Amino acid sequence: MVKLNEALLVGISLLAALVLSKGRGSMPSLSNIPFISPFTSLLSKAQAQAIEKQETNIGTLENIRQSNLGIAQDILDYEKNLSNVKINQLQTELDKTQSFISQQQKVPYGAPPSYLPTAKGSVLVSKFDSMFAYNPGGSIWPDINIPLTPGVRAGFVRQANYEMAQQNIAKANELIFRQQGEIDRLQEEYQTRFGSLSRYG
Repeated sequence: MVKLNEALLVGISLLAALVLSKGRGSMPSLSNIPFISPFTSLLSKAQAQAIEKQETNIGTLENIRQSNLGIAQDILDYEKNLSNVKINQLQTELDKTQSFISQQQKVPYGAPPSYLPTAKGSVLVSKFDSMFAYNPGGSIWPDINIPLTPGVRAGFVRQANYEMAQQNIAKANELIFRQQGEIDRLQEEYQTRFGSLSRYG
């Protein structure tokens, strides 16, 4: 009898479980019912517009950034070209000055005559010419007896030319110093004003 009751109890339990599970399957659950709110579509539309606007703003900002970079690069290029033009002009002048010095260094040495060791060549040429005009067959200084001949004058001219070349070289060296200083100043000025910006170009 106990076994029958137990079997009956188990059978009823199984039947109840079966009925309950069938009932649950036929009833719709709350999780399966879609919840449609009137605000859902508005919210979705607002989110879509915000995303689209953000993308547009990002694109606009990127365009502005690219445009500003382009303008900045144009300014840097202009300033660099302007600096280069000035530097090239100075370099051309510097090259001419150096070439002039090379030409002046080729002027042959003209020693003053041993009897006039401190006399300047230009003074001797001038004295020769003035004396020659008045006394072509005479002497510059009668007590030294320097004849007024073309050979003597040519020696004075060589001495005068050499002395002038040495003066020209000294002046040209001063000019080179100033020209190189100006080139250095222009390069430093460009680096000071635009060197840090050119890294971003």
